[in-house]
Amino acid sequence: MTKKRKKVVEEKVKKRKRARVLAMLFHFIMGLVIVGLAAFLIIVFFFHVEDVKFKGNTVLSNGELADYLFDDKYSENAVYCLGKNLVLPRKDIPFVESVSMKLKDRNTLVVTVKEKEFLGRVLDADGNWIYFDDSTVIGEVSTVSLDGLLEVTMEDVDFSKLSAGEKLPLKSKRKKELLNLIFELKEEDISVSAIHFYADGSITMDYNGILINFGTSSNLDAKVIRLKYILPQVADQAGTLHLEDWSEGNRDIVFEKAS
Repeated sequence: MTKKRKKVVEEKVKKRKRARVLAMLFHFIMGLVIVGLAAFLIIVFFFHVEDVKFKGNTVLSNGELADYLFDDKYSENAVYCLGKNLVLPRKDIPFVESVSMKLKDRNTLVVTVKEKEFLGRVLDADGNWIYFDDSTVIGEVSTVSLDGLLEVTMEDVDFSKLSAGEKLPLKSKRKKELLNLIFELKEEDISVSAIHFYADGSITMDYNGILINFGTSSNLDAKVIRLKYILPQVADQAGTLHLEDWSEGNRDIVFEKAS
């Protein structure tokens, strides 16, 4: 076989191989297209949202959450909702940290809500509640009042025009007093409903009809420990518990009954 003839034969062989590879690739791509189209049609026609079960939401109702999460014309499809929540999760739902979704069956979505955690709240001049965390960062500003959450008042601090993401406008000393007092109360398992800070540095607290006059933040740890043992003795009464003059040298604590 001449070199020229041999070269022609090799070219034909290469073309046949290339044709076989292209044919295999074509059939593979067509297979993917068919499978993808079948999957798409199954998703479109068989995964309609017929029921949604919510878990973990205590602030917003199921209907309010649904308005946020299923807010476009494609939200009737369960798979679309899963993908949307995964790729573009809603970040603007009040009091909600995050939302996860899963399929219970092809027509039922299970929505699990993780709500924001707050340390306490303050009331601004416009009647809005400002909810803050354990770093005094504001997590929510709302007219909604959450029951059972510690209320804080400070007569010398302006809480107006604050937004979520900002910190409470507290001086370092006041911030330290606030956080230390709250954490000490939690440590001793004492649940007061409100803490009040005054311009002169004094502090009072509300506890089941009892006003606790704490005085200044001096001897804070020791005063809180005393509270743990005193409050059960007067818990069914109303009045004022005086700790403002308590010190290591003066351990007298007076309970003044309401008249």
